[in-house]
Amino acid sequence: MRYFHFQDFMEEDFPFKIEVRDHTFPFDNHQEHAHDYFQVCYLNRGSCLHQVNGKQATLVKGDLFSIPPDYRHKIDLLPDKELQIILIDFMPFLLDRSLRDLKEMHQFIDFAFIQPFAALNDEPLPKLNLSHEGQAETEALIADMMRELELKRDGYTLLVKADLTRLLVIAGREYARFMAESPGQRIVSANRKGMEEAVAYIGLHYCEELTLQSAAAKACVSPSYFSSMFKAWKGVTFVEYVTALRLKEAQRLLRETDRSVEEIALAAGFNHLTHFHRVFKRHTGLTPHELRKRSLN
Repeated sequence: MRYFHFQDFMEEDFPFKIEVRDHTFPFDNHQEHAHDYFQVCYLNRGSCLHQVNGKQATLVKGDLFSIPPDYRHKIDLLPDKELQIILIDFMPFLLDRSLRDLKEMHQFIDFAFIQPFAALNDEPLPKLNLSHEGQAETEALIADMMRELELKRDGYTLLVKADLTRLLVIAGREYARFMAESPGQRIVSANRKGMEEAVAYIGLHYCEELTLQSAAAKACVSPSYFSSMFKAWKGVTFVEYVTALRLKEAQRLLRETDRSVEEIALAAGFNHLTHFHRVFKRHTGLTPHELRKRSLN
């Protein structure tokens, strides 16, 4: 399986790209792949097949779907069918505060992060097909982003980010409308609830011997499934997330107690002192002793 990195296709300081592909594109030469960036795809004309983690669905005009990072997928042509698909690629940090605000919307979380994973018993969820109003708004925003990227006038990056944010809000609203009429809501809600319970479990037990397997069990999914979903949802891996919590607790103990560094490392969930020192210095730029000394000044 091929894996693509955003640096191969996008600028470091503005990781955003729109590409229009039609039936003349050599999709047959592309194997199943994944990437480290977020992708939103819109079918503007015709139809095609979308293969996702071994499942297959037919896409038609007006379909909008999200591909979180590290999610295996592939587009296949249908015989004698036209196609025009819009691929919108971006790194989540491009939106920064806007994406954090969007994550407060349950419907956006469901559409962008939970829905792609929420297929149970080998039955894929119905895909999202935008309303006529949603299609018109989406196509107008896409056209505006493409125009700004082509002309590159002063402030074009601000307008592109604003249009992208608006597009994601529309997607969340359309998804809420769609799922209100669909039995798939129960499946999505179950997956979201499982993830929320797993994150809460991590927050209570990060100082203990915590494993990916135990967290995945709280979400009632396999470890590999949980790992992919967790990174897509939180933007970091399970290990990175737990490490950040442990470092935060270690820093608190260093500032507020006179316990030894070894005691603090163990209390925060680090079983090996050498590893604790190395991770602490890499993330804070200071040794534990240096941080404690600064906090006393």
